[in-house]
Amino acid sequence: MPAVRPCLRLLATLFMLLGWGAVVAAPAKGQVALVVGIGAYQNAPALPNPPRDARAVADSLKKLGFQVELAVDPDKARLEQAVKRFGDQLQGAKVGLFFYAGHGLQVSGRNYLVPADARIENERSLPFAAVDADLVLTQMETSTPVSLIFLDACRDNPFSRSLARSMGTRSAAVGRGLAQIAAGEGSLIVFATQPGNVAEDGQTDHSPFTEALLKNLAAPGLEVRQMLTRVRQQVKEQTNGKQIPWDHSSLTQDFYFIGPTTVVVQSPPAPVALPPVAGVDPMAVQLSLWESVRTSQDPADFEDYLKQYPDGKFAAVARRRLAALKSASQKEREPVRQESQSARSEPPVERQPALPPITVPDKQAGFDVMMQGTATNLTVGTTAQVQFQLRRFGTGVTAAIRVFPPLFATGVLQGQYQEGQCMMQGWMNEGFLLKMVGACSASGFSGQYQAESPGLVQQGVFRLHSRASQ
Repeated sequence: MPAVRPCLRLLATLFMLLGWGAVVAAPAKGQVALVVGIGAYQNAPALPNPPRDARAVADSLKKLGFQVELAVDPDKARLEQAVKRFGDQLQGAKVGLFFYAGHGLQVSGRNYLVPADARIENERSLPFAAVDADLVLTQMETSTPVSLIFLDACRDNPFSRSLARSMGTRSAAVGRGLAQIAAGEGSLIVFATQPGNVAEDGQTDHSPFTEALLKNLAAPGLEVRQMLTRVRQQVKEQTNGKQIPWDHSSLTQDFYFIGPTTVVVQSPPAPVALPPVAGVDPMAVQLSLWESVRTSQDPADFEDYLKQYPDGKFAAVARRRLAALKSASQKEREPVRQESQSARSEPPVERQPALPPITVPDKQAGFDVMMQGTATNLTVGTTAQVQFQLRRFGTGVTAAIRVFPPLFATGVLQGQYQEGQCMMQGWMNEGFLLKMVGACSASGFSGQYQAESPGLVQQGVFRLHSRASQ
C-alpha cells in the first residue's frame, strides 16, 4: 500500500507497493533532458557521488517519459557539445530539464560549471577552463515554455579557494557556493542549498539533495513546486538544518512529473481461478487466506475461500464448515411454533402464490458499498487496516482506498469485473502502484495484492467486508 520512509513502512501499509510487472510511464512527447555528473576531476580531489547521482536521475527521467542525454565526467569540450545538442533538441519541445551534479563556483556574481579537465590557476583562465551556467540557461529559456534547472553544484570547492588566493585583494569576488540566479519567464531554478552556502556531497550513494529528489520525482499528483517542498524538508532533516534547498520560479503554468489523474489500467483476461503472483509461494498465500477465515461465523468467508481454491488444502474443511453455518442459519429462521392458548383457532390465511424471482443479467448488475478489513504483507508478516469504497457498474469497477497507520496512504483504483473476480490497479499518494486481484461482491473482496515503487515490490493478501455484513 517516499522525508525518507523505511521499506517496512511501505510494506506495513497495505497495498503499498503492489504490482504485477514493471511500471514504465508512456513517453511524453516534447520532454527533453540533459543530465550531467562530474566526479573524476583531474586537478582536484574526486567526488564519488555526482556520477551516481546523474545516472540515477537519468534513469528516473526516462521512466517518466523524458528524452535524456547523460554525460558522465565530460571534459570542457564534451560538456559544451552536449549543451549545444541539448539546445538543438529543445526546439519545439514542451519541457526542458537540466540536471548538474559536480563542482560549481561563482565569481563576481556569475556561476560556472567545472568540467573534469578544468585547471583554474587565475581569473584569466576561468572562461577557458569552466562553462558559464548562463550558456545553459540561455539555451533553455528561449526554447521551451517550461524550463527546469537542478544544480547540485554547491560543494566545498578547491577551485574557489585557489582562485581566491590568485586574486589577492579581489578575492572577495569569489563567493561560497553559487550565486543567486533570477529565472526567466517559464523557468524554475533549483539549488541544492541556499545562495552562498555549501552543500554536502553525502555519506551514502547520493548527495542529500539528489537522494531527496529521487524519492519525490515520481510521486503522483504533486506539482513540481509542491514536490520541492518535500525535498526541502527532507534535506533539512537529513543535514540537521545545515542545508536547505533553494529555488527561484517564474513558471507560468503548473508542471507535474506524474499528473494527479495518471492511472495505469490493464484489462487482463478473467481467470477461472486466482492466478499466483510471481515470486510468491502460492501455498503461503492460501495459508494466509485460510488463517484469516477459519474461525469466521460468516458463510460468505468460506464461500470466498472455495471460489479461489476449490481444490485447496482446506477445501474439505471449508465445505463442512460452510454447510454447518448454513444449517444453523436455516434453523434460526424457522418460526417457533407456539400452542394456542385459545380454544378457537384463527381461520387460515389464504396466501397468494409466490411470484417468480426477477433475475438481472450479470453484466447489468452493480453495487456501491463501503468495506473495511485488513491487508497482510507476506514478506514481513505485518498487517494494515484498510477502508475501501467499491463501485461496480456492469463490467467496470473503481475503488477509493484509504490505508491507516503507519502509512495513511490514499488512492483511486480502476479495473475490470468478470464472473465474480475483480482485477484493479492505480497509483497511491505515497508514490507506489497498487494492484489487487480476487473474488469480489457486494459483501466482500478478498485476494492477493502487490505494490510497486522504484526498486521495491511488496506482496500479500487482503480481506475486506462490507459494513452491512459485519
